[in-house]
Amino acid sequence: MKSAVSLKGTQEGYQLIIQSSASLQDVYEELETLTLQMKKDSHTGRKINFHVKTGQRELTDAEKEKVSAIVEDEYFKVSSFESEVLSLEKCLQWHKEASPTLEVRTVRSGQIVEAEGDMLLIGVVHPGGMVRATGSIYIIGELKGIAHAGVYGKESAVVVANFRYNAQVRIGDNVHVIEKKDQLTDEDSDTTEFVYVNDLHIIEVSSLENLKTIRPEIGKHAGGIYNG
Repeated sequence: MKSAVSLKGTQEGYQLIIQSSASLQDVYEELETLTLQMKKDSHTGRKINFHVKTGQRELTDAEKEKVSAIVEDEYFKVSSFESEVLSLEKCLQWHKEASPTLEVRTVRSGQIVEAEGDMLLIGVVHPGGMVRATGSIYIIGELKGIAHAGVYGKESAVVVANFRYNAQVRIGDNVHVIEKKDQLTDEDSDTTEFVYVNDLHIIEVSSLENLKTIRPEIGKHAGGIYNG
């Protein structure tokens, strides 16, 4: 029969592993036996930390208090609880980050359009208008205003757009001004490029064909499902 509780030594102390399928009563009983023996055998005179891992089981606050009460004394301390269970809040947050926000609109001067995670904008950003996203920004249309990606410091974000006009691109705290192309350039030409922050924390503009090489993680999210 598999034990309800097991120990694994680490540099920081011990991992206290609680089997997900075991009954809590068995867990408490085995935990009492195990820690009682350890306390008898321990003569280090220093604090020992236990990191409790519960796998596919999420303990309630009361259950965590019960485990802590059994384990802890002058020298034994439960420093953390960790499970593999995602809360609804974390799932919703992950879904927002993994699923781009689609905006089909014109962003006029003085307007700000924001998104959590990536943004796909189909439309025009006029001078004085701004689009902001915590992730990357992809624009199918004209960027003449400001595009601010990675607004909370995500420097791996990119801005993809057809850079034919004066515009300003920001990634995290980095700012880059796109200067208008030569007046002789064909107005109908496609100059779709992407802006990113390089390893030296400097903004660069690169051809769209280099996107997958420079940011290989882009494109692994589709409809909220990770395809890596």
